[in-house]
Amino acid sequence: MKADLLLSGGTIITVDATRSVIEDGAIAISGDRIAAIGPRGYVTRAHPAHRVIDTRHHVLLPGLIDAHSHAGCGLMRGLGAADPAAWAEACRAVTLRGSSPSFWRAEARLSALERMMAGVTTFVSVLGANEAAARCDDPAHGFAHCGGVAEIGIRGVLAVGPCGPPFPSIFASWEGGRSLEFPVPFERQLETMQALVETCHGRGRAQIALMMPPVPVDLADAAEIAAIQRQGRLVIELQHRHRLLFHQDGHGRGSIELADRIYGLLGPDSFVTPAHDLTPGDIATLERLNMAVVHTPAALAELHGACPVAALLERGVPVSLGSDGAAPEHGADPFRLMLLARRSAQLAAQDEGAIPPGKALEMMTIDAARTLRMDREIGSLEAGKKADIIAVDLRAPHLAPRTMPLWRVVCFAEASDVATVIVGGEVLMEARRLPTIDMATVLDEAQLATELMLDRTGLRSALAEPKTLWGQTRSKTLRAPTGVRLP
Repeated sequence: MKADLLLSGGTIITVDATRSVIEDGAIAISGDRIAAIGPRGYVTRAHPAHRVIDTRHHVLLPGLIDAHSHAGCGLMRGLGAADPAAWAEACRAVTLRGSSPSFWRAEARLSALERMMAGVTTFVSVLGANEAAARCDDPAHGFAHCGGVAEIGIRGVLAVGPCGPPFPSIFASWEGGRSLEFPVPFERQLETMQALVETCHGRGRAQIALMMPPVPVDLADAAEIAAIQRQGRLVIELQHRHRLLFHQDGHGRGSIELADRIYGLLGPDSFVTPAHDLTPGDIATLERLNMAVVHTPAALAELHGACPVAALLERGVPVSLGSDGAAPEHGADPFRLMLLARRSAQLAAQDEGAIPPGKALEMMTIDAARTLRMDREIGSLEAGKKADIIAVDLRAPHLAPRTMPLWRVVCFAEASDVATVIVGGEVLMEARRLPTIDMATVLDEAQLATELMLDRTGLRSALAEPKTLWGQTRSKTLRAPTGVRLP
């Protein structure tokens, strides 16, 4: 049977059930799916193709999956980075007061392009820079994000949910160049979530997941507890009605057990991140509900507690990997993320053998696909699955000699080594060229959106590089930038 596209001559790491590796292999693609995969001679004879891409000297992998990140961060790199408190304040200022739909569209295009060119073909993004500040007052912001990701062509899961206490949340919009602040009750935020589900979920390569902010374990205000319980019931009803995923960010130290026992938020279609300093009750909850954890080894939160990745995996808790976004000081390079995940797990377990390269790759492919309930469609290279495929070029000094392909790509490859990216049979990048994307326009629009955001929030001073970055053993903590008025 004639195929639309043939990838010919590469070494294929399938991540299928047998974890087979095919030297001098080929993949035939018909429409948006893999028609055949196997030795090059056999596949080429059985599936002559209209178009052939020579992938000799390349390793072919399933498209990588970033299971947790934050929308907005792509235009916030470095803001207050010398001071974590200033960074958190800047996140709130940008998300709730300084952003507009054009900001979310420009950031989505930039972040999706960065990920795609690094080999990420599916990513989860929270519509806000942290779990306490979500842009959920108007669906226009979420529509803009989904549209921006769609223009790049990769798969996006947008996680949306209400802001946490105190209630109601205060947002701002921009009309005539002026900021107009207004309170937004939970009911309106729920309507925004409903609109995004009805308009975006399942359209093209977009999906919607629902969120609730994690509840602090020391919350004692009875009225706020009751409000969160009521809100949680309504969010979970919406989740069940549309069969959506449920996501929570910011967990640890007993909050997972609390979210299930007190608020009834978690279930087998839930996944959480991060998971630091877990209590026995947290781990028991994850086991009982067969619930997945997303490990974010590049996140600043890693400094405040360890995620026991190896111990969780040994207890049968699924673990995948997430970048946590592109700011304040990390990016979306999935190969760097796999290296950090291995090292952080080895440190936590005090075991050099923790998380071998194959497991790290599984955590960014098939394990992440299971977390997102997409493993029947993506996450491995098998006939019948969606053709989400990347090709890593081994013709580089740091990847030579061409032996042990799994070891090479997980331990030594970099984002810039990804040569070709295919999503659903569509070639988005070939030999680092972008046939359907004008990168200069994406970068220019991102710069313009950033300049507008800085003007609106008064955060330009937060991008000044302090002298404490030089000649110091430790950076001195800086105060939040002056002139920033937060909602």
